[in-house]
Amino acid sequence: MILVTGGTGLVGCHLLYLLIKNNQRVVAIHRKNSNLDKVKKVFSSYSKNYNELFSKISWVEGDINDVQSLSIAFKDIEEVYHCAAFISFDKKDLAAMKKINVEGTANMINISIDKKIKKFCYVSTIAAIGLSTNKFTDEETEWSDNSNPYSQTKKNAEMEVWRGVSEGLNVTIVNPGVIIGSGFWKRGSGAFFTQISRGINYYPTGKTGFICVKDVVNIMYTLMKKNIFSERFILVAENWSFKKFFHKVSE
Repeated sequence: MILVTGGTGLVGCHLLYLLIKNNQRVVAIHRKNSNLDKVKKVFSSYSKNYNELFSKISWVEGDINDVQSLSIAFKDIEEVYHCAAFISFDKKDLAAMKKINVEGTANMINISIDKKIKKFCYVSTIAAIGLSTNKFTDEETEWSDNSNPYSQTKKNAEMEVWRGVSEGLNVTIVNPGVIIGSGFWKRGSGAFFTQISRGINYYPTGKTGFICVKDVVNIMYTLMKKNIFSERFILVAENWSFKKFFHKVSE
């Protein structure tokens, strides 16, 4: 059986659909006031039988910072996809990000070791990759501290995951760029689409890597199926300037 955290988020929703379509038995953790209708909406973008597919998910109320609820959720689990995270670039959210991104991930790793989980996939970010002095960064680029609180917490979360590897846990890490996908138009990358559709007369400078959410979850699923562990993988389809991205969204 497979456990998914962050199942009501962008990556988690699309991953749940992929797992269910591949006839996997899935348990998904959700917090008490989370909106499961968003998951149904994502499912409906794939299939007319979305209600039937959605009903195959076993939802467990819990929180990655509540060890007791995690212990319940981990019953009979063999594989874990840890997608849950708090994304913010505001320093005022640093404490919350430490709690969720770092402590929550440490809890997931500890319980996975205790429960002898066979496979663990962690969704990190390119924000946790170091900045290269050359044109491109890669998986071997050394980390350099920066003032981005989100980057710091995701890097520290990765250290917890690597600790799990050192203690015998089979782990694969993915570091996606900016993830583009349907279902969430008021937060994350989806907010770009909402803002641009209303009209916007400026764009940020610089460029970054972009990737479709369907590619992200397919790669995660493939890595787990092929038993590729103790490695990290940058997931980027193309490097675009924000100017190009905003123009494409406008079109």
